[in-house]
Amino acid sequence: MSIDQDAVNQNNLLQKEYAKKGLLYTHIHKFLDHAENAGYNFTGVYPNKNKNGIEIVLGNYKNNKEYYRINLSDMAYESTEEVKNKKTIKGKISIEKLVGYNEADGAYNESQLLCKENTVNVTPRQYARLFSREYNLNKDENLPKIKNYNLKTIFLYSFAAAYGATAVSMIDNTALVNNAYYGFLHLGLLFAPFIPLQFSSKTRSLPQLFGLALVSWIANSLAYYPIGILMGHNADNLASIINFYKFQIGFRKGDYVDNYGPLLRINSREKALSYLGRAGLVGVLSQADKILNKLKGGKKEVNHGK
Repeated sequence: MSIDQDAVNQNNLLQKEYAKKGLLYTHIHKFLDHAENAGYNFTGVYPNKNKNGIEIVLGNYKNNKEYYRINLSDMAYESTEEVKNKKTIKGKISIEKLVGYNEADGAYNESQLLCKENTVNVTPRQYARLFSREYNLNKDENLPKIKNYNLKTIFLYSFAAAYGATAVSMIDNTALVNNAYYGFLHLGLLFAPFIPLQFSSKTRSLPQLFGLALVSWIANSLAYYPIGILMGHNADNLASIINFYKFQIGFRKGDYVDNYGPLLRINSREKALSYLGRAGLVGVLSQADKILNKLKGGKKEVNHGK
């Protein structure tokens, strides 16, 4: 058996059509990204012309030559009004183990049905979660689970926030802050823990480096005063804490400003806007590598859509 070549040739056309109706392909590729993170060396997405659906193939975990196929068939978009409000896609889903699968032409000796669900009606975003759940429930015990998140990224950004809130804030509350060149030291502190990541090809990413430094800066700005209280440098009373956070979120009126050197002084509203700007920039930087990868043609180590 092999994949219908005509269906494969329609892949790009169908992908554009599905993208218009809820970005289904976008979320399918997110699922495949998670599969790659779990250790799978081969992934592919193919339209199933006869069943009006999509076939997702993943396998060759640590070169074990075992493959799975997830079928999404009999797909039907709800009425125009329903799609506008919910963007749900109705269909059937099944997971099979493919015996003797050939990556080159998609041929295989036989398929073993692991599970089947005849009525699925969820949003495109929920399909990625559904695929992960069904796979995790029906996979072989020796194969890894596919998570809906990147644990490494969560750890890095969590560490950045904790580092900025504690270590950087503690140094901000010492006599060093009175040094004329402290601004350069502060900048270096924000980047310091993440620079070693640039020495490995697997973790090298300038957008991520700047994103992590920005998260540290945000956490540092928000935690500076409470850390100062713990160190005995700031007033320890409820009114002072309230005034500090009122300033951070734009509700502190009057002449009170934050000084960033002799040339930059910002008031409460500008401070609040700075948080929005920094958070927005973190969001952009967190997706920059994916965007750059697509602009370069989406080169990957695995065989997406081979």
